[in-house]
Amino acid sequence: MKHTRRGFVGVLGLGVATAALPESDAAPTLALGDRAHILARPQSKQRLIDCLTGVLGCAAPQALAVPGRAEPILAFSFPSGGSLSVEFTSDALDEKDARRGAWLELRASDPAALKKRVLDAGLERVHYLAPSRFYFVVPGGQVFGIVSAT
Repeated sequence: MKHTRRGFVGVLGLGVATAALPESDAAPTLALGDRAHILARPQSKQRLIDCLTGVLGCAAPQALAVPGRAEPILAFSFPSGGSLSVEFTSDALDEKDARRGAWLELRASDPAALKKRVLDAGLERVHYLAPSRFYFVVPGGQVFGIVSAT
């Protein structure tokens, strides 16, 4: 399914919401949004689609054709909110180096069940300093952590 750039403006990039500063000296409200955008190499495209839709339960991606780009940007909606857009480009970091970028957090109503699906799918676990978090790598190298939604 193709969409126009205008319809995708809200999907691309990492959303940051701010509120206007009231007339008082109060600090503005600032929150990290629930949209993220990553780059991945084209050879990981099908494996990443399969992972996001099959393992993580995202809806089938929406495609945005971008002038001058060989690959469309794909946008994935997560079952309980949030979205991830992926730009497939040979300029993306390789899978090893992508792990050194931003890590994304998944909030799951049943973290143990999601962890099992991730392990059953053969996705690599990443051991890090926070032992209460389960981190893993999706095709393309992006790292996700699983936390409880509650």
